[in-house]
Amino acid sequence: MKEVIFVIITTIFLNGCYQVVALVGPMATGATGGNVTHSALSYGLSYGVKRATGKTPIEQVISVTKEKRAKAKKNDLLRKLLSQHFEKVAPVF
Repeated sequence: MKEVIFVIITTIFLNGCYQVVALVGPMATGATGGNVTHSALSYGLSYGVKRATGKTPIEQVISVTKEKRAKAKKNDLLRKLLSQHFEKVAPVF
C-alpha cells in the first residue's frame, strides 16, 4: 500500500519531467534492439538538424514541401496567364 501511495505522489509531483523520458526513449530502443549505433546516429542527426535549422527533421520536410507547392502553383498561374495572352495575340491556325 505504501508503494502505491508513493508512486501516485511521485507521479503527481514529477509530471513535468516527461522531457527526460523523451531523451531516454531512443537509448532504450537501441539497447533493447541491439542497434545502439543506429539509434545514436538517428538521435544525433535529429539534434543536429534541429540545432542548425531550428526545426525538427519532419518540420523541415513539411516546410520544403510547402515551398515547392507554392512555387509550382505560382508557375502554373504564370503559365496559364501567358498561354491566355498568346492565344489572344497570335491565334493558332
